[in-house]
Amino acid sequence: MRLELKEYPEINRSMYVLYPAGERLCCYDNTLVTILRESSSPEPLEALLQDEAFCQMADYRRLVLLFPNPLDGRWDADPMGRDLADVNEMLRLFHYMPDFRDSGIYHNMHNARYLAGIGTGASLAQSIAACTPVNVAGILSVGGSLHPAVPCHTKDASVSAVLWNADETSADFFRLLNRVNACEGDLHYNKTNPAQFVRLPEGNAPDSLAALLTTGWDVLFSRVCRPNTTEYGVMDFRLVRDEYKFIIHEDDTTLGDNNGLAHTWFEYVPEAVRRDPYRKVPLVIFNHGGADTPGNMANTTKFHQVAEEKGFLLVFPWCSSHWGWNMEMADDQYDDIAYLNALIEHMKQTYAVDETRIYMAGFSNGSAMSQVFAMTNPEKVAAVFANNTRFCQDRNMKCFTVAGAKKLQYDYRMPVWYVYGSRDVEYPAVRGSGQQVAYDWWKSYNNIPCKETPYLATPESCGVGVPGDVIEERYPNPQFPTRKVTTHRFFSRDEKPLNLYNYTLVEGKGHDSNPEDCRLAWEYLRHFRRMPDGSLKIEED
Repeated sequence: MRLELKEYPEINRSMYVLYPAGERLCCYDNTLVTILRESSSPEPLEALLQDEAFCQMADYRRLVLLFPNPLDGRWDADPMGRDLADVNEMLRLFHYMPDFRDSGIYHNMHNARYLAGIGTGASLAQSIAACTPVNVAGILSVGGSLHPAVPCHTKDASVSAVLWNADETSADFFRLLNRVNACEGDLHYNKTNPAQFVRLPEGNAPDSLAALLTTGWDVLFSRVCRPNTTEYGVMDFRLVRDEYKFIIHEDDTTLGDNNGLAHTWFEYVPEAVRRDPYRKVPLVIFNHGGADTPGNMANTTKFHQVAEEKGFLLVFPWCSSHWGWNMEMADDQYDDIAYLNALIEHMKQTYAVDETRIYMAGFSNGSAMSQVFAMTNPEKVAAVFANNTRFCQDRNMKCFTVAGAKKLQYDYRMPVWYVYGSRDVEYPAVRGSGQQVAYDWWKSYNNIPCKETPYLATPESCGVGVPGDVIEERYPNPQFPTRKVTTHRFFSRDEKPLNLYNYTLVEGKGHDSNPEDCRLAWEYLRHFRRMPDGSLKIEED
């Protein structure tokens, strides 16, 4: 690990940062923990650097540790006070990326950010979790007390907590916040969503900072995350590197594309495939979002769980630039089309892949890349799962040109399962939006009528621009029983109408991925095969 002092003169504050060793951009998931101490001394942090066992743990688990410096050796937990605002502002500045371009930061996804506090720092951590919970996946609190103004300013959003030496007011508040209705020893949890919990350990907290953070990893940081699927996020279980069952190819040069460029990807091979390696099975390629990683995609999508249950191969590739996919097919960037083609060939040579059942999927920037690959390689792809993306009106033109030329050679059809959240940036979809560019293009490609999208959203447009020919509402996740998913199904003008485009709207979801997104997508994708002559075969249940 290495230590750095970061100063923010615009708010007259500073903080120390401990970074993990190794490359800044990494295929695994970073974990960010903000520790509120009652000290500005660097000496305890320098002692952490001398603790070999702690550094090995922190490096392996990609811990990024922030230590904001208090004023006058204490923190003010007033939810309307300066300290709360300043800590949140330092976190914002730490993650700031102009135009979402790689600006040299240690990027950490919003769902894996945690707070730890000691004394008055514990009180402030409780205030932040209760009153500004949107990027707080959990708190580790030693001592402290709940500020009396917190109940008046709480957002009433669940935040899992481990509270050492907590007073009864703090314990009761966080039990109520997490809707706990079950108890096992010192663990109090919600039976519907056990990721909402409060742990009240007996005895004293670990007496060293290294031991406290190591315990924090074991009981909190590795256990839960905070997906952006409601206004303030929700508590869900986390998948971390310690629990991976992937075959990880890190800096592998064997694919041979892009002049032998080293690539990294995660392969998931379900037990059914290991037991019967010669039986042909489907393959799904899932591409991550911009500035994202295979590790975070595995955590947020939980797609490997579906792969295990349904028996298909799954790959989470890391893009060639390690930041964003070359979805525009720019000549001055790495050729990610060549990379994905090489990856498919590798999977076919390594496993018994059913070549008629290769599916492209992705989130955000990776969703766009998956669509670009399907447009330019329709003979290889049976269907597409596109999660939370849009096409810019003045970009992405090359893929449309290539797709149009191939369409003239053969009248390909491409089934698309598209997902968007009601809190993402282009909701509701209107005429001229990037979503309209994408869905009108796919409808035209699949011989589906392109009805006019209104310039302004109306109740009739249902937030999706054009309502489907068939509309289905459901609540697919028992862990989150109020999360509504509405699918608008569109059918072709063929003699036998085919359901080749679907717009699935997830109520409350921001720019993030839910596990049920993948489950519902697979239930659609699995019906389609791309035959050797280019035709599409549809298998009904």
